[in-house]
Amino acid sequence: MKKIFYVLSLIIISQFTGCIVFHSVSYDVNVNDDGTGTALLTIENIKTDATTKDAIDVDVKSILEHGWKSQQFIDDMKSEGKIITSRNVVVEKEKLNAIISYQFAEISRVEGLQFDDPYYYLTVPVEDSIISTNGQITRTKDYQRIVWDKSIKILKFKMYSDDTSRDGLKSLAEYFLKEN
Repeated sequence: MKKIFYVLSLIIISQFTGCIVFHSVSYDVNVNDDGTGTALLTIENIKTDATTKDAIDVDVKSILEHGWKSQQFIDDMKSEGKIITSRNVVVEKEKLNAIISYQFAEISRVEGLQFDDPYYYLTVPVEDSIISTNGQITRTKDYQRIVWDKSIKILKFKMYSDDTSRDGLKSLAEYFLKEN
C-alpha cells in the first residue's frame, strides 16, 4: 500500500512541476596572463517537459525571476567565484536562449578548467558529449579532456545537454514572449 501511495504521489507531483532542459551550453573564456578573465556562457534552446499550464508558468518564472532578474542569482554566482557582468534571455529562431557573462579571478571557477603550465585543460566524463572546441580533445576509457596551449587566449567549447527535439518538450520561447 505504501508503494502505491508513493507512486501516486510522484505522478501527482510531476504533473505540477516540470524539468527545464536545454540542447547545449557553450563557453567563450577569455584568459588574462594572470589567470583572471571573463566567460561568456550561452545556453541554447531551453525547453520544459511540464505538462500543465501552471507547471510551465513555474518554469518560465524560474528562468525570468531567478536567473534573469534576481539578486539571489548574482549572489549565488558570486559565492562560486563568478562575478556576473551581464545576463540576458533572448528568442532566436523560435528558441529560447540564455546568455550570461561573468568575470573570474581563478580559471578553475569556469566549469573546473585547470592550468598546468603551459596548458589549460578541462576534464569531463566519457558520457559527456563535446560538440565543438578550439582545443585538442583526448579520449580515454575513463574521461575526455580538452587541452589548450596557453598561447590561446580565448578557450572555446560547446557541450551537448539533451535532445530537445524529443516528444513531450515545449519551447519556452512563446511563454517568454508573452511575459515580456
